Amino acid sequence: MDTKFFINNRKKFAERMEDYSTAVFFSGMAPRESADASYGFSVDRNFFYLTGIDREDMILLINKIGGKVTETLYIPPVDEHFEKWFGILMKKEEATETSGVKLIQDKNEFMNQFASKLSSSDRPDNVYIFSYITGKDEPYDQYRKLAHWTRNQYPAVNIKNSLDIMIELRSTKTEEEVNEIKTAIGYTKEALEFVMKNLKPGRFEYQVRADFEYQLMLRNSKPSFKTIGASGEKGVILHYIDLQQKIQDGNLILLDLGALSNNYASDISRTYPANGKFTQRQKDIYNVVLEAQDVTINAMHVGASEIAVNDAVKSHFAKWLKTLNVISDDSDVEKYYYHSIGHPLGLDVHDLRRRDKTMQENNVYTVEPGLYIKEEGIGIRIEDDVWVTKDGIVNLSKDIIKTAEDVENFMK
Repeated sequence: MDTKFFINNRKKFAERMEDYSTAVFFSGMAPRESADASYGFSVDRNFFYLTGIDREDMILLINKIGGKVTETLYIPPVDEHFEKWFGILMKKEEATETSGVKLIQDKNEFMNQFASKLSSSDRPDNVYIFSYITGKDEPYDQYRKLAHWTRNQYPAVNIKNSLDIMIELRSTKTEEEVNEIKTAIGYTKEALEFVMKNLKPGRFEYQVRADFEYQLMLRNSKPSFKTIGASGEKGVILHYIDLQQKIQDGNLILLDLGALSNNYASDISRTYPANGKFTQRQKDIYNVVLEAQDVTINAMHVGASEIAVNDAVKSHFAKWLKTLNVISDDSDVEKYYYHSIGHPLGLDVHDLRRRDKTMQENNVYTVEPGLYIKEEGIGIRIEDDVWVTKDGIVNLSKDIIKTAEDVENFMK
């Protein structure tokens, strides 16, 4: 992505900051797995959105004093021993070229310089840190550690949450961002076609996951979240990731998966017959779910409420579940459809969400109706990624096969 994109993102953030404030963003650290290894590193998405840098142990500081904005990027110092063992560290010139931040400092100097700012005559009144959804017993991350330290050392300084600013900025996708999502969707499409060609009874769910993720690796991509591949009765479990079951003849397999492109995610669900042919009952239920996608998209528009869109889908399901002799009363629909219709998508699979849960121009959403009939061992979810524009809804994943007939024809 062009450096100007990240420069502009920082400019928009600074415009929304209160004057006499400073904002801090951490790139994050890979958590320890054992004495000898770390889990894979995943960059803090806000840090990436503002810098374009996908590296550990960095800090971005945006300072706004008297209307003047300054930016500083703190990066790890060059360490020849580290580089011999683990790889080349990012140098100042590369950091500036990628991010557009001109002032690059040694990361080890951050706390001294941060404290100096808070103690100076042109000190900030506010410090912005990022805090989203956390549990009451969740351990401190870097943001909360900094907030805790600041409150103790400088109790007169206000701690402000940058969440609302980041929701406003990140939820409105530029064409460049939408193109990254489309690229991730393209990887998903190609990998799913490989999965369909190799799917058959007798294979294990984990082998299907391996087929998908192998194809992503060939494209220098990786899963945007843990791959879900639920066959048979496991298809009624929304986040089934164990994937140890052997796929039986006559089973459906529900796949919920995605890819990354430059940290932008796809999130796609498809449900396939393991033997390449739906039973009539499976096809009837499948088509009800597929029609629910049209109901969803028809209800979506700029300003639409997520709740209202979901209610339209529930009404659709209630009607057809009665026709299929699954329920007798509309109130029972939630026994068979027990999640919402979708969520924002972007740098996070479940991207930052507006408090009022309304759809705004240039938001990207998933559309994922599903039915889960435990008594029959049938779980079906069909999910696409769509772009909300002033001219209507654009289905970014429309080229991924999904009608029952097209699925069967492809799998022959």
